Amino acid sequence: MSDSAKSASTFERSCDHWSGRGQVEMEAFYRLAAVDYKLLAEQLPWGTLFSKAQNRFSSPLRLLDVACGSGQFPNALLEYGELDDCPTLRVEYSLLDPSQFSIDVARQKLRGPFEAADELLTTAQDLNTPADLYSIMWATHALYCVPPDELELALDRMLDAMDPTGLGFIAHASQDSHYLKFHDLYLQTDRGVGSLPYCRGEQITEILKRKFEPSNLVYWAIDYEGTVALDDNETAQRYLQRCLFDDNISLQQMLANELLGPYLKSCMDDNNGLWCFKQKTWLVFYGEMATQIEDLRKK
Repeated sequence: MSDSAKSASTFERSCDHWSGRGQVEMEAFYRLAAVDYKLLAEQLPWGTLFSKAQNRFSSPLRLLDVACGSGQFPNALLEYGELDDCPTLRVEYSLLDPSQFSIDVARQKLRGPFEAADELLTTAQDLNTPADLYSIMWATHALYCVPPDELELALDRMLDAMDPTGLGFIAHASQDSHYLKFHDLYLQTDRGVGSLPYCRGEQITEILKRKFEPSNLVYWAIDYEGTVALDDNETAQRYLQRCLFDDNISLQQMLANELLGPYLKSCMDDNNGLWCFKQKTWLVFYGEMATQIEDLRKK
C-alpha cells in the first residue's frame, strides 16, 4: 500500500470503494451481507406500517434514503417486506449519498411502489432542510464512516429534514459485531494509519435518547451470522476487504497479521467448513410514529 493510501481517511477509503472501481468487492460483500437486509425486512410488516403512514400523510409518501449505498434495503423490502399489504402504496423515493455511482445503482433497483424522486449528492452532515419535510427517512447500515465528532451533526440534519410526526429508522451494527471488531483491529495495524473507527449503533442510540421522549424512541438488537465456505477464498477475501475498505490486502496477509490472523481463525468453523462472521445490529425507530412499532414488531 502506498503512503497516500495509508493516510486516506475512513471516509475517503469508503468513497473509493463506493465507485465502479470497487464493484467486484461490493458484489462479493453482498453475497454475505444480503442476509443483513433480508432480516431487517422481516422484522416488521412494512406494508401495514406504510398503510398507517399513508393514513397520516398525503399520498404519495415522501421518503429519504440516507447514504443509500447500492439500494439493498428497498430491494429486500420488495421481496420480504409484505408490501402487498398496502396495495395503494406510492412512495416518492429520494436518494442521498456522497457517491453518484451509488445513487445510480440504487435508482436502478427501485420499482413500484417506490418511485425514484430527488437525488442528493451529499453527506448526511451536509444535508439541507427541504421545503417539504420527509414523512419517512431511513439509514440502513449507512453511517459507519461519518467521523465520530460529526455524528450528532449528521443526526441533527436528518431530524431537521424529517416531519416529527413521521418515522425515522436507522439500522446500524453494534460494537460487538464482526464488522466493527474486525475494523478496530485493522486500525491497530500499519495499514490503518490515518483512519478513524466506524460509528457504533450504541453511539447513535445514546444521541437519540437525548432528543426524544422514551415513547418516541424504540430500539432492539438482532444477532445473526454471515457465512461463506472456507474453501471459497475469493469471496471471503473480497468480503473482508470490503469490511476494511482496503482492496490491497490479501486474505493470506490478513491471516498472517498478528492482530487480524488470530481473530479470523476464531471465525472458522472447521466442522462445518464455514467462515462464520457473527453480527449484531441495532434497529432504531424514532419520531411520533415510533409509538406504533412495538405493536407491529415480529418477535
